[in-house]
Amino acid sequence: MNKDIVTVIKSVNYSEADKVLTVFGREYGKFAVFAKGIRKINSKNRGNMQTLCTSEISFYEGKGMPVLTESASVSSLNFDKLNVENIRRVSFMLNKFLQDYDPYPKLFDSLQVALKNNLDLETTNKLRLKFLMEMGFLEDFSSCKYCHSQEDVRYLDTMSFALVCKNCYSKGSAKPLGEKPYSSVVFTRALDRYVKKVVEEI
Repeated sequence: MNKDIVTVIKSVNYSEADKVLTVFGREYGKFAVFAKGIRKINSKNRGNMQTLCTSEISFYEGKGMPVLTESASVSSLNFDKLNVENIRRVSFMLNKFLQDYDPYPKLFDSLQVALKNNLDLETTNKLRLKFLMEMGFLEDFSSCKYCHSQEDVRYLDTMSFALVCKNCYSKGSAKPLGEKPYSSVVFTRALDRYVKKVVEEI
């Protein structure tokens, strides 16, 4: 019997009472697990295995995929406080970027922090940045793309998704990020485009 702490990142109905769940585990990485009977009202696993909920699970290796046997809730979400668009952003990234059975424990921990903060826009964008950098899709996001200075990097080149300092602002098409850069509209839209571009190139 295997165990892992996992967050559900995708749920697909299978037959009348079952589901195939894609989960992101701290130890095993992303993998699919067969949840037999989980759609039944009296299923003991039903409430623990909702999308973006985190649970400790037990499973065994079935013929086609692992089979869920038990789950115990580690954390659940208050969906009334969640922004639907941020849920979509995080779910899209998790499903597209992660490879099967390729664990990223640091990213898993970062995801848990983001979920505890109810995926507010700033936390969501910081999480997406961590994924991009940890997985090698973004080399540097701390210095100016032109002079490499880390001073006064208050602007964003939205075409290349790179930071620009105050002194180099006039060299390209950079836009100011404002006082709260990670939750700004400029930053969010540019990051959306960059993530989409990365997915298309994978």
